[in-house]
Amino acid sequence: MARPLSEEKRQALLDAAADFVASLGTGASTAKIAKAAGVSEGTLFTYFPTKDDLLNQLFVEIETDLTQTMLAPYSADTSAKDRLFAVWNRLIDWGLKQATARKALRQLKVSDRVTAESRNQCHAMQLSARAMVEECLAGHAAPDRIAFYIDIILFDLADITINAITTKPKESDAIRQAGFDLFWNGSAA
Repeated sequence: MARPLSEEKRQALLDAAADFVASLGTGASTAKIAKAAGVSEGTLFTYFPTKDDLLNQLFVEIETDLTQTMLAPYSADTSAKDRLFAVWNRLIDWGLKQATARKALRQLKVSDRVTAESRNQCHAMQLSARAMVEECLAGHAAPDRIAFYIDIILFDLADITINAITTKPKESDAIRQAGFDLFWNGSAA
């Protein structure tokens, strides 16, 4: 009878993969990932049949964590701007706390090893978060530009803001506010 799989080993493999993908890209070897996780390379393939399976699972798990962070409850009786600022702060906080995951996600998003199926799964999961941001921008931004503001500007500006805060942590509040102001004022119709 085969031993049951260990959630701890699985998570150690995903954590090691995130570290290596963040620093070396998707070309990081499975041998290095397994060694860093404290298991044999054969054990890695027990949990993830192929390297692509490992990378796709890592992509989905990082995107899931980010989406859940953005969707955390917030006060619905505040203005659209204040609700969006709450989402912005969650996005910034996630990026600051999950530096390795953020870097790994950046690598995975441009990798052809991440399948359309994984991308579609994450897209479907993100629909609620996207709808929340769209609702906050409704009446504020030109309707034909909202997709661009969400898909490109929001996440890229958040990334710039996270990098600036990392460089000047004592100015965190001012940088965070400036980044949000750029997004809010720049998206005005």
